[in-house]
Amino acid sequence: ARLLGEGFWKGGDRGVIDGFIINGSTKVISLVAAMSRKVQSGYVYHYAFSMLVGIIVLISFFVLVR
Repeated sequence: ARLLGEGFWKGGDRGVIDGFIINGSTKVISLVAAMSRKVQSGYVYHYAFSMLVGIIVLISFFVLVR
């Protein structure tokens, strides 16, 4: 029973909870932050242009689907 408990502790707690959920989520967040840092410039016209492109994509999607 002790060996089975240690196996679940090492595999489940360390492997899944600590390894995947805790450390995995921090790696994903830091990766998304690094990618969004490259996209952000601080210039308003860049953000306005990206909103315009998004609106054009949405309108095109709805026109082509219907």
